[in-house]
Amino acid sequence: MKIGKLLKESRERKKLTQQELADKFHVTRQTVSRWENEQSYPNLDTLVELSFFFDFSLDEILKGDDLEENKEDGKSE
Repeated sequence: MKIGKLLKESRERKKLTQQELADKFHVTRQTVSRWENEQSYPNLDTLVELSFFFDFSLDEILKGDDLEENKEDGKSE
């Protein structure tokens, strides 16, 4: 799963607006929009905080589709 899609789906599940998420992470609403549209990405520190806040693993977001493909193929690393 792409970072932007995961962030947007996670934000919507918590019923947060982009502005509310931006306020929690001390960034602008435009920054959140750019993350969700994959025009830019959170820095590593923010990504770690987002993973705790939304309860997703860093493997899920950093390895993305490769992790999903390995699960489907029955491979483990």
